Amino acid sequence: MVKIGVNTFGLGPFLHQNANSVWNGLKDSGVGVIEPCVAIHRQPPVNAEEKAVWAKGILDGIYDLNQAEDLIRSLRMMGFEVFSFQMQAPVFSLEAVSQFIPFMERLKLHYCIYSFMERSVTAMRMQKETILLAAELLRTHDMELLIHNHNMEWMPDEGTCVMEWLLAEIPSLRFEIDLGWTEYAGINSVNILKKYPDRFPLLHIKEIAKGSRAWTGKPFCTVPGTGILPLQEILDTAKTMPLNEYAFIIDQDDSVSGNIVADISMGVQNIHRMIR
Repeated sequence: MVKIGVNTFGLGPFLHQNANSVWNGLKDSGVGVIEPCVAIHRQPPVNAEEKAVWAKGILDGIYDLNQAEDLIRSLRMMGFEVFSFQMQAPVFSLEAVSQFIPFMERLKLHYCIYSFMERSVTAMRMQKETILLAAELLRTHDMELLIHNHNMEWMPDEGTCVMEWLLAEIPSLRFEIDLGWTEYAGINSVNILKKYPDRFPLLHIKEIAKGSRAWTGKPFCTVPGTGILPLQEILDTAKTMPLNEYAFIIDQDDSVSGNIVADISMGVQNIHRMIR
């Protein structure tokens, strides 16, 4: 049976209330992989403003390096796989990536995932050398940099868009494609998977409710298989791709139903039903 993963972003409020209940509920529903969001933070927080930012991060399901290390060890003891994480850093730099390498080595993590949240091709062009250097640095440690997208990376700019520019200009670079944000941007995600079958070892399944608007502060995510994603076509296409063993990672920012854990559980059932 396919092992399905879950990203920790969005789970924060439920983890804050009762983390054990969340982890046990996810495991019982068939989730086998956890992908944490991990941030660089000064330790300990030194002023009220920093404490406020830190508190918000915890509630969003983002952990600092020390917390993430303890979390990952605990998750593995519970039977979860952890092989990737989303890197949260103020800016993308070689220095920032370097800070995560000892953490990755200790925990035997393979994928370091970063999201630029950038629609400007010019801005990405200025980052190209840093991306190449960071990717090579990780490669020397038998690790890999993956880029994660939001909807803005698909917005037209300079006759292309950030995602298409990255795919064309850095052919060695691979991605953790967020299929929900791709569809939300008006891009046919199935066509993208077919066009670049070797570039996406991990697939983020973010299900956005039909008719919902993101970035408004209101919930917009729903049960995978019931929103804008052509999930059956995605899963059928995935069978033809050289994906990572645990490629399917549910990534819900929130829940229009108010219960993201229940949404994920139903989504896992839908994926298992569709993938047979």
